Amino acid sequence: MKVNGPSATSNLSGVRRAGGGAAPGFALPGQIEGGPAQVNRPVAASSIATVGALLALQGEDDIAERRKRATRRSTNLLDQLEGIRLAILGEGVSREQVARLSQSLREHRDAVDDPALNALLDDVELRAEVELAKLERAL
Repeated sequence: MKVNGPSATSNLSGVRRAGGGAAPGFALPGQIEGGPAQVNRPVAASSIATVGALLALQGEDDIAERRKRATRRSTNLLDQLEGIRLAILGEGVSREQVARLSQSLREHRDAVDDPALNALLDDVELRAEVELAKLERAL
């Protein structure tokens, strides 16, 4: 093949296939054999169902995560109450312990679907609020 320059083109008519199509076994997506490619194809409904399934899985993880956070918060409150109990028996309760307990009670608790767990979390919070009120009154 001879290159004549940037504006010159060569005749490659002998290289083309007689059928004018692509190699056998090759087809563009959506192209019917011998017909034009489809330009406006409808979106399959299965892709919408897949998105719904992904959102449902995210919701399941969210429920489990909320339950873990609520349980962790309750355990933290119980640990603080135990520290206050030991401080009362020992050298006395510090203002820092009272402030920490107050801050923990002001944090938002995640909603949990389990009624038994919700009742237990409510009991822990009530006990912490009662102890906080007694400590603030004494200080």
